[in-house]
Amino acid sequence: MFDYIIENRTAGAFVIEPSKELKIYVDVKETPAVHRTVIDLKKDIKAVCGSEAVICHEISDCNIIIGTIGKSDVIDKLIEERTLDISHLKEKNGVLKWEGYLLTNIGGKLLIVGTDRRGTIYGIYDFCENMGVSPWHFFADVPVKTKKRICIEKGFRKVDWPSVKYRGIFINDEEELDAWAIAHTKDNTIGPETYKHVFELLLRLKANYIWPAMHVNSFNMDIENGKLADSMGIV
Repeated sequence: MFDYIIENRTAGAFVIEPSKELKIYVDVKETPAVHRTVIDLKKDIKAVCGSEAVICHEISDCNIIIGTIGKSDVIDKLIEERTLDISHLKEKNGVLKWEGYLLTNIGGKLLIVGTDRRGTIYGIYDFCENMGVSPWHFFADVPVKTKKRICIEKGFRKVDWPSVKYRGIFINDEEELDAWAIAHTKDNTIGPETYKHVFELLLRLKANYIWPAMHVNSFNMDIENGKLADSMGIV
């Protein structure tokens, strides 16, 4: 990760300011995992600079365009028109890179594009982290770094993808997490209310895999745990 957020407005920059409503476009065909992450993006923008973000259905009016290749008609059209170059998101054989993402400023709009659902999610969270929201904002109480405004310069482009296909954690010392869950959630054990925070942390850290708790309680004892993992994009 590198810092690409600036606070000074420049010609052609993508800008977020508290005084202006921010409009985000995301295709209705996107997966629930992507739509859930867009909600986090809206919250993070509000926390960083106080700007209200809303979902917009007109491309001409929006400030941010979010889309997964093959899931977003808008993104696919921009690629077809050669307005959006995704050549660096492809392997030598032309296949899209696993969990790749692109952030770019085109015409003063921020585009966040993924090769698959997790790629899109990582692109969103990359932007959130660079704005000033740490992946550890919940579990370690890391404060948000507020800004007067957020700017991304004209011509900005970042492309990234993982070098390791599956990246994740094994939950050790389950008794400690179980005690936390009993004290702070309604699950009375390590359940969906706890896992939603764990899964969000993993995705913000650009991980995709969990080896779940099996000692204190079985992950598979509650079918909602698996449903939640799938809906958030966790393996």
